[in-house]
Amino acid sequence: MQVRALIFFAIAFALLAAPGGAQIPCSSVGDGNNCFNSFSPEVTTGVYDFTGSFNGRLVVQFDTVLTNFDLTVTLAHTIFPLDPREFPPGTVCVTYSVTGQCVQYDFTGNAGGPNGVPIKNKDYKGLITLTLSYDSAQAINRPAFGHAPGDITTFTEDILTSYSADPVPEIITRLKAASLPLDGDPTMGGKTPGLSSVVALDEPATESDSFCNLTLTPTNVSSDQKAQVEVTFRLFASGCTGTALRDKTATLSLSTTDSGGNIIFPPLRNVEGNKFHWANKTGQNEYDISLDGLAPASGLQPYTITIISTKFTQKLARFCVDSDGNYVASGASGCP
Repeated sequence: MQVRALIFFAIAFALLAAPGGAQIPCSSVGDGNNCFNSFSPEVTTGVYDFTGSFNGRLVVQFDTVLTNFDLTVTLAHTIFPLDPREFPPGTVCVTYSVTGQCVQYDFTGNAGGPNGVPIKNKDYKGLITLTLSYDSAQAINRPAFGHAPGDITTFTEDILTSYSADPVPEIITRLKAASLPLDGDPTMGGKTPGLSSVVALDEPATESDSFCNLTLTPTNVSSDQKAQVEVTFRLFASGCTGTALRDKTATLSLSTTDSGGNIIFPPLRNVEGNKFHWANKTGQNEYDISLDGLAPASGLQPYTITIISTKFTQKLARFCVDSDGNYVASGASGCP
């Protein structure tokens, strides 16, 4: 860890010393702990890129922007306390690789809300989508996306709506350039009606059941319907034998990498509700995904299914979609 820290500080100094700050990401100011973007009715998305200092990449996207305003994100490594009514005891912030620190992202601006952030229905409409990518060696039990609404200094909300363990090309590139290993490269997504401070969190595992037999199966449908894929797994108290258990907490996210190298979460069209359902006869937890609207795989990039639960650590499965919109198994090198 000491060698990695020395490499990090050397790189950080080189970035700060670059002429005109050209290599410092996202219009960063001073020591690279601040980054601002301007928003308008024509510009509804801002990228806060701190990957140059290995502090992650945060994307902010408004549904609709009504006025012009600036938003600054400032990094903090002292994390607000967590509300125990929302986050169970043992919940911790996610420590990033290289820096060895957790990162809290604080929003300020020049609008009229708390700390100058924009006001809903005055400066913008709808929800705000946040997407956070980072590198971490921490073994995640159950991810959470902490949010401290308004001007309070306590994380009281988990705004997590999606999660992926897909590698982020930009982060991989920076780590390789610094001769550093890629420890883990997750992306979490969340939605919120207002902006304040956010942080990546890890909730403790409450159980240690055995996850078994993850399977993706194309589902036969009539010719006038779109193709589907059935995701199934079995859960046991110990090992992969005995009485299969139902998992009422498991959720599923679908992700892929777009042409710009960004992790995105396509709209997930679930056929039978928004959680896994229980097949009593087979002892399987099942989730049916419609492939309607999913674009064919770009290059070698497959779609990734990430399953999270209170009963086991995250699990992954990948698949591809062909030009006719049908399911194709993902190979070792990606999509055919």
